[in-house]
Amino acid sequence: MLRLAVFITLISISAAAPHLLLVENPAPLAHPAVLANDAQEAALPDHFKNDFYKNPHIVARLAEPSWFGYKEALVTHRESDQIPRQKVYEILHNAGLARR
Repeated sequence: MLRLAVFITLISISAAAPHLLLVENPAPLAHPAVLANDAQEAALPDHFKNDFYKNPHIVARLAEPSWFGYKEALVTHRESDQIPRQKVYEILHNAGLARR
């Protein structure tokens, strides 16, 4: 009975999130904006970087809340990236929330 329950659980997990089982390298899962930010931060001089984040234990602990939880999914396309920043500014300016 226990083997059947484990088998059904594994089947349901693989059906719910097959990309988690098939992906060998997690790097392609990163959003292009995240990759661009990482590259930009890597180009900074050492005196601009915080030594706190160089500790691997701290980096691992900070990454834990970023793991997928219940009803969370990978974002591969952001609708908000398609909206021009000028349009956002105009909306906020007309609403009286942005000044210039």
